[in-house]
Amino acid sequence: MLDSFSVSVCKMGFYRSHLESSACSKCPPHSVARQMGAITCSCEDEYYKIDSDHANMACTRPPSAPRNAISNVNETSVFLEWSIPMEMGGRKDVRYNILCRRVLPDGRGLEECGPNVRFLPRRLGLSNTSVMVADLQSHTNYSFLLEAINGVSELAKDHAKQYVTLNVTTNQAGMLHLVSFCLLIIFRLNPTFYMCNLFSN
Repeated sequence: MLDSFSVSVCKMGFYRSHLESSACSKCPPHSVARQMGAITCSCEDEYYKIDSDHANMACTRPPSAPRNAISNVNETSVFLEWSIPMEMGGRKDVRYNILCRRVLPDGRGLEECGPNVRFLPRRLGLSNTSVMVADLQSHTNYSFLLEAINGVSELAKDHAKQYVTLNVTTNQAGMLHLVSFCLLIIFRLNPTFYMCNLFSN
């Protein structure tokens, strides 16, 4: 009985996740079993697994920063676009977060953008590699931080976040659209010039 049991024990570097399994499996990439008879493998330093990862899946890590980031300013909106990270961390669930900060006058630092700024389709958890940021202030400097994350980013507390930064300056708000709107009101509901003036201030 003892000999039979000893033969079935997995050696170091191998594991058996189910007791009824007759064969030992080699630890997945970036994981180790440092003792005999292991039923799981532990991730190497700076590599991680989440609960939903299968036992035979490699340990993974957060992605590197997005690449080739560009911006296109249109009055008080800006379109941001980037390429996927060079290093995906060994996962397919890469998402992107956007941090918007306004540059304060006279070099007084930065402040996060207010709730009136809109992100289309959204600011956090983007699956695509572009976003439109609307309703910014005119003639204002902004700094955008683009971050790539994946399923294990929350576990990597000691892993420095990887950002790419884009600095932009907005233009004048679209006054031509405003004038057209006012003229349309005047044409349909005369007289409404005072209403138009109120709207333009």
